[in-house]
Amino acid sequence: MTAIAYVSISRTMENRKGFTLIEIIVVLAILGILIAAIVPTYAALLTEAENKAALCAVAEGKARLTNQYAMVLLKEDPKAHKLSDIVESVSTDAGDYRLVFTVSKDHKEVEITAIDVRKGATGKASASWKVLKDD
Repeated sequence: MTAIAYVSISRTMENRKGFTLIEIIVVLAILGILIAAIVPTYAALLTEAENKAALCAVAEGKARLTNQYAMVLLKEDPKAHKLSDIVESVSTDAGDYRLVFTVSKDHKEVEITAIDVRKGATGKASASWKVLKDD
């Protein structure tokens, strides 16, 4: 009787050619749980990466201002302390970002803001650049 049971089980296993409905539903449920856990994490990482890219664009703007200020000082130009002239000579293009320079009322500080020019992007950053020595 054991041989007959073995033969009938092996025949049923050989005739099986696909997955049962319950197996497919279990796999889909597991995939749904994994996707539900991964999507919010991915969205947060994407936002963080866009903000860091905007921060890099602001750092580039600071470097441009410093470079332009140093060039004007080395030429002993009387416009060296007029930040509005220095800001006008600096490029506002920073890859995917446009830099906006705003000179403070006391003309000793510049606010730099990076605005993402790509459609639907959300990267944001801003910082200030100050003149350390005033003669």
